[in-house]
Amino acid sequence: MTRSAVHWALGRALRFAVGTCVVALILATTLAGDAAERFATTAYLAAIFAALALAAARMLPAPASENASEAAAPLFPAFLAYAIGIAILVTVVASLVALPGAETFALVAGAALICATILARSGAFAAFNSALMRGGALVAASRYAAVVGVLALALAAIAGGDLAESIVKGAYRLMLLAAFFVAASLLAPTSAGDWGRTIWLHVTAFFERGTLVAAAAAVAAIVPASVLPPPFSEPFAIAAYAAAACAAVGVAMECRRLRS
Repeated sequence: MTRSAVHWALGRALRFAVGTCVVALILATTLAGDAAERFATTAYLAAIFAALALAAARMLPAPASENASEAAAPLFPAFLAYAIGIAILVTVVASLVALPGAETFALVAGAALICATILARSGAFAAFNSALMRGGALVAASRYAAVVGVLALALAAIAGGDLAESIVKGAYRLMLLAAFFVAASLLAPTSAGDWGRTIWLHVTAFFERGTLVAAAAAVAAIVPASVLPPPFSEPFAIAAYAAAACAAVGVAMECRRLRS
């Protein structure tokens, strides 16, 4: 964890907190009723978070000028990413403030996001990812599922209430998924694993051959679905959605094959 990474993460957090506060205040003064109250709560939470980020940045010593040579990001993509981030933050926080104890959870989640940004900036996540990826894809998937499940349980302990129950259910499903990946990694060196790989290759080849057919079927079904009246257009719309889903799966498999 470097000093420049800490200051970079705190600076980004301060910008997003100030932007979230401004947008939430505009929405709170424009709307009325419960929506205005939620956005007002979002604004003061963002203001508190901005004050904490600013205090932390001022208390830390100034970083070395190691990032001075970094090329500046293009203006429009940077502004677009900033606007999307503000929209996501305002939407998520405004939807959470109605829950009991959500204010503390939002502040803790923001602090955790800053810590994650610092670790990512310092390269700690890259080293952690390389450690988890050892042993093959199935073992790595089981490790990631277990890690996310443990983090979800920690968030449930912090959140409390109905939100904690939903998070615990998600963590339970992740643990089951991790157990499934562990079982699959144990079966991979056996004859059952060879049989499963053979079936997977046949399924992949089928989807690769059927991608163009599925795309053509989706386009052909969209035309009558958009022209016919509602009672007759529903089967064509369902067929178009199903064909588009099959085409998307085929494209994803082809991209994975080209990457490997």
